[in-house]
This record gives sequence, C-alpha cells and structure tokens, in this order.
Amino acid sequence: MGISHLPPAPPPWHLSTWPNREAVLADRERALDALIRKTLSPGRLLLGWLLTGVFMLGWMLAVLGLKSVAEGGVEYVYAAAYLILAAGAVIPSLLGIRAGLRTGKEARRRLRLWAALDRDAMRDPGLRAGGRVWFWLLMSLLPCAGALAVGGAAVTEMLTTTTAPKDGSGLAYAWGLTAPLAAVGAYGVATALAHRRWFRSLNAPQR
Repeated sequence: MGISHLPPAPPPWHLSTWPNREAVLADRERALDALIRKTLSPGRLLLGWLLTGVFMLGWMLAVLGLKSVAEGGVEYVYAAAYLILAAGAVIPSLLGIRAGLRTGKEARRRLRLWAALDRDAMRDPGLRAGGRVWFWLLMSLLPCAGALAVGGAAVTEMLTTTTAPKDGSGLAYAWGLTAPLAAVGAYGVATALAHRRWFRSLNAPQR
C-alpha cells in the first residue's frame, strides 16, 4: 500500500464544493473508513513482518560474510557471495520498511484532517475498528515475545559460558534477530494504541 492508494486529504473550505453538511459528513465517513481499513489492514502488518524477515536474513548473511573475511584465504570467495546476497536482502527490505512508515504517517495525517472537518454523533462510534485493533495488538505481541526469547537466550549464554568466544558473531546474530523483532512488534502495538487514542478523542464529549 503506497501513498497514492490512500484517499486524498479534504480540500480547503474555500475550495470545497459540498452542497450541504450532509454531503460533508458522507464524504468524511467514506474517507475515514477507507483510511482506517488501509492503516489497520492485516496485509500491511504481515508485509511488515515479511520485510523484517528479509532484513534479518540479510543481516545473518552479512555476518557470515564478515566472518569469512576475518578467516581469510579461500574464504574471501564465500565472503563476496555472502555480502552480495546480504545487500540484495537488506537494501530492498529497508526501502520497503521506509515506504511503509511514510505511508502510515501520511494516512494518520489525512485521518486527522478528515476528522477535524466536523463531528457525527451517529456515525463516528462505528469507526472503532475493534477487531482490527485487537488483531494488530495481539499479533504484534508475537515478535515482541520472540525478541525477548532470543535476547534472553543470548544473555543467558553470555553469563553461563566460561570460555571467551572466538569472535563476536554470536552477539551479532542475537542483535540482528532481537532488534528487528522488537522494532516491528513495538510498531504494531503503537499503531493499534494510537488508533484507540484517536477514536477516544474523536468521541470525547465537547466542552
């Protein structure tokens, strides 16, 4: 989902062509519903997981390449192959993640703009999207749990191992798995909670 697939932001009032308030509320409802569906789409969450997995694969290949460089000799051949494959995985995944973050930010901006046009006591309660919010929240706890498991295992191994490691590859592997899992999980949780806060502010009683 790119920015071009989002509903456009509302026009300024002096350029609007709505004949009456009912037309404003109808367009507002359609735009808000579409933006919420795209922001909290299950496919968007799964795409984020996929890109994160590709990044982690690239990280592991990069570590293998650097280990091969350190070993020298014939391993230089393997190092070049590993590093090329790593670049082929890391760079596209980072570009995809960046595009997804930009799209999410723009969707939230347009959501606020449409919501600020007016209030609709009859239709606004239907924008809760409770099922989508709970899906994002609960599913995002899975990578968070994975990050805790991997990080905890790495720390336990470091504390219980009596001999010094030959190199830092073990720590590099653990970091390359823990940090991306924690990041994608935290982003999912933050997205779900941000929608809940927005919905509560939208339906808060006016003073």
